[in-house]
Amino acid sequence: MSAQRRRFALIAAAVGVLVEAIAIRRLGYPIAGNVVVRCQRGHVFTTIWVPGASIKSLRLGPWRVQRCPVGGHWSLVTPIRRTDLTAKERRAADQTRDVRVP
Repeated sequence: MSAQRRRFALIAAAVGVLVEAIAIRRLGYPIAGNVVVRCQRGHVFTTIWVPGASIKSLRLGPWRVQRCPVGGHWSLVTPIRRTDLTAKERRAADQTRDVRVP
């Protein structure tokens, strides 16, 4: 790979991470760290969310496809604001965490 192509790939990756971080922030979610997410089946849990980094999931902008530790299935997960959760959902999210890698 030529130096010009490597530079372009690096810039494209950086722009992708920046776009993801801005989208997540504009939606009102924390940019990185422990984030509460909901799977398509409605399960709530806490996961580590780092823009541009994922070992355990497939990144799709502000969404991820990853394994739900509550239901034991693969699902599209979306971040949710803690303020939008009921007290019961907050307790469930605090008690259920997935694998501790991004």
